[in-house]
Amino acid sequence: MDASRNSGCSSPKQLMHSILQAIPDLISVVDTDFKIVYSNWRGGHEYAAPNRRKQNRHCYEVYYPDLNGRCDPCHLVQVFETGMSIVAEKFNPRVGYLEIHAFPIFDASGTVVMAGEYLRNISDRKHAEDALRGANQMLEALVNASPPAILTLDLDLNLTLWNPAAERMFGWKIDEVLGKSYPIVSIELMEELKENIRRLNRGEERQSMETRRLHRDGHFIDVSLSTAPMLNSEGGTIGYVAIMADISERKQAQQALRESEANYRAIFDAANDATFVFDVETGAMLDVNLKMCQMYGYLREEVLLLNVEQLSAGFPPYTFQDLMKLIWKTKRDQSHLFEWLAKDRSGRLFWVEVNMKGAVIGGEYKVLAVVRDISARKAAEEENRIMQERLLQANKMAAIGTLASGIAHEINNPNNYILSNAQFLSDIWPEINRVLTRYAEENGEFFLGKLGYGEAAAMIPKMLTGLTEGAYRIKGIVTGLKDFARQEKTRLDKPVDINKVIEAALSMLHNKIKQHTDNFSCSLDKALPPVRGRFRQLEQVIVNLTMNALESLPSRDRAVSIQTSYSQYLEQITIRVEDQGIGMTEEVQKAIFDPFFTTKLDRGGTGLGLSINFTIVKEHNGIIECDSSPGKGTVFYVRIPALRFEPEENGLP
Repeated sequence: MDASRNSGCSSPKQLMHSILQAIPDLISVVDTDFKIVYSNWRGGHEYAAPNRRKQNRHCYEVYYPDLNGRCDPCHLVQVFETGMSIVAEKFNPRVGYLEIHAFPIFDASGTVVMAGEYLRNISDRKHAEDALRGANQMLEALVNASPPAILTLDLDLNLTLWNPAAERMFGWKIDEVLGKSYPIVSIELMEELKENIRRLNRGEERQSMETRRLHRDGHFIDVSLSTAPMLNSEGGTIGYVAIMADISERKQAQQALRESEANYRAIFDAANDATFVFDVETGAMLDVNLKMCQMYGYLREEVLLLNVEQLSAGFPPYTFQDLMKLIWKTKRDQSHLFEWLAKDRSGRLFWVEVNMKGAVIGGEYKVLAVVRDISARKAAEEENRIMQERLLQANKMAAIGTLASGIAHEINNPNNYILSNAQFLSDIWPEINRVLTRYAEENGEFFLGKLGYGEAAAMIPKMLTGLTEGAYRIKGIVTGLKDFARQEKTRLDKPVDINKVIEAALSMLHNKIKQHTDNFSCSLDKALPPVRGRFRQLEQVIVNLTMNALESLPSRDRAVSIQTSYSQYLEQITIRVEDQGIGMTEEVQKAIFDPFFTTKLDRGGTGLGLSINFTIVKEHNGIIECDSSPGKGTVFYVRIPALRFEPEENGLP
């Protein structure tokens, strides 16, 4: 190319240097000893040490510093041996996949004295091919792109360079366009061209801009355009260089990928189960389908910003760490099925069944989780379990009822003798006392057993009263056993003041309380409405719970408290009996309402107290609950529906 065609460039060398420096890919020239004569150090090869660039090193020492010798195979050997250009692909660990165009350089005699290389990074193309192959799995591999078209323009936008790749890409021969105006920009893209020129005049470069250029036959070609200003030695702009790569195949591949993605999305969102796509290493949610959004109450965009623990119960074994173990398990197993406690946007917990398995998507290993809501099934299972427990409890009660009926009968007969005799002795004691008093006056102090008469005369009335009260108490317990044995609801036809029930029970337990604790408190809500039920049965519940609380205390400084409260919203009265006793394990709590289950067998416990309480509270349409921990004490809650006041029903027992 003569100087007249350089359009103001200081020299052909300067022009060529500007062109080569503007090329984003590596251009390299080596001699027959494989030493670098020239390199533009582009295309990701900037890592080459600056000191090595100036030391006339071998190409493999600079470009492949981790090798101990020449590449095997070496494409340059073939160029030097055959004198022919070759196209090859190679992988450079520091740069990626490269497409290499190597060609011979001859001296005047026709001898190959050097070889040139154009190395184009095709990693993006490789990755695009892999992604497309993974997503569609039916598309053919993309063909290698040709080397980019390189052209230069002067300040009047006349072409000063038009390389063979431009001829192949756009269809014009070099002698048809050289020195003439730029032919490949259509009228509708002229404004884009002018904007590029304005940027170049400001000294800006433009890399890999996607646009379209015109072929000689009139059709458009999608290209990746990189531009840079050409500068003279003083830094002034003397022209422009443009490098264009045909990206038509990549555009077609992207369109095919979009179509494949659209098909995948349609099938994905049509599924009747919620589906997650997880990253196997981090557990990040990469995608979810429409059913998942409906099930959990989120938009897809919102879900992908969340951690999976925010969609789970959040406590073991339903945490992020627990799920990661299951995700990693897919590396070893084909698939696995498990149940998971999930949480939706409102905070509601619900059960799901998860089928998790690995899958290759887009060329990468992912984890798919297909999730089905099994709340209805779990509710049915829970209802069945409760029914089974109730049936078992009913069988227990039926079995123990027969025994309790016999025990009550056996106890009732001797207790009637005790009660009648105690009442008889109480009736005749005044007469006996007068006779004994007169005897003592005439004969002096005498002894009854080991007690002096004066002391015995004071104690015997109290003993008879206690004997009578105890017999009545036994009679009440026998009545309770009979009620328990009958397994039927007694008629609950009277309004009962719960506070008076508690006061009556505590009056009976006064001595027991003094024996067991110095810290007893009772806080009764004065505004309690009545409940409909039986006074004595409810009193028995309070006595049993209070005695259990007292007997659980390890020392007198531990406390027992009783409280009552009313929830107007629930129309429910709550009795709370709390102790600072030894507490109970979960296993014990599961069995405390079973007949004859006791932890006080060595102290005479029968195991009937809490089972009778359970029956009484249930007959009053209430519930009794327990909350206990070993070493931290126990709280019993008795909840009974309150009676709505009516004007004619104000009388309380």
